[in-house]
Amino acid sequence: MEISNWVVIAVGLFLFALYLSNVAGRLDRLHLKVENARNALDRQLALRSAICSDIAELDLLDAKLRNRLANAIHASISEESLDIHTKNEWDIESEVTKSLCELFNKDFDITKYPNQKNLIQETAGATRRVQYALTFYNDAARSAIKVRRRWLVRSFRLFGRASMPVLIDFDDQIPQGLEFC
Repeated sequence: MEISNWVVIAVGLFLFALYLSNVAGRLDRLHLKVENARNALDRQLALRSAICSDIAELDLLDAKLRNRLANAIHASISEESLDIHTKNEWDIESEVTKSLCELFNKDFDITKYPNQKNLIQETAGATRRVQYALTFYNDAARSAIKVRRRWLVRSFRLFGRASMPVLIDFDDQIPQGLEFC
C-alpha cells in the first residue's frame, strides 16, 4: 500500500475516534443533567413534604383529610430517608398529591383562611415546583435514553458505568383550589 492510503485510513480513524469522543462527552453531560435534575426533584419533594406537614397541622381544615395527608407525608418522608427510589415511592408521592387535591378542591377559598394565606401560597408554589422538577427530570432522562439507544453508543459502550435513566411517573397535578394562589 502506498503512504497516501495509510494517511487516508489514519485520518479516517482519527475522525471516527473524534466523533466517538464527542458522543461520549455529550452522553456524560446528559447523565450529569439527569443526576442534577433528579437531585432537584428530590429537594422539591422534600420541601413539599415539609410544607404539607405544616398544612396537616392546621385545625381549620377537615380532620379526615388532614389525617390522610399527614399519613401520606409520613410515608413519603420515611421512603425519602431510605434513599431508595422504587415504584412504591412514586405511589406514595401520588398519594400526597391526591390528598392535597382533596384538601384544596375546586370549592376551596383562600379568603376564608387569611392567617394561613402565606402557608397556603407556599403549598401552591411547592406543588408547581414539584411539577416543573418532574418535567425537567423526565426531559433530561428522555434525552439520555434517546442517545443511549443508538447502536453506535451501545456497540462501543460509550455510556461507561452509568446506569440507564428511568422515567418517573407519579401524579403531580396542581390542586384546583391552589391554581390561582
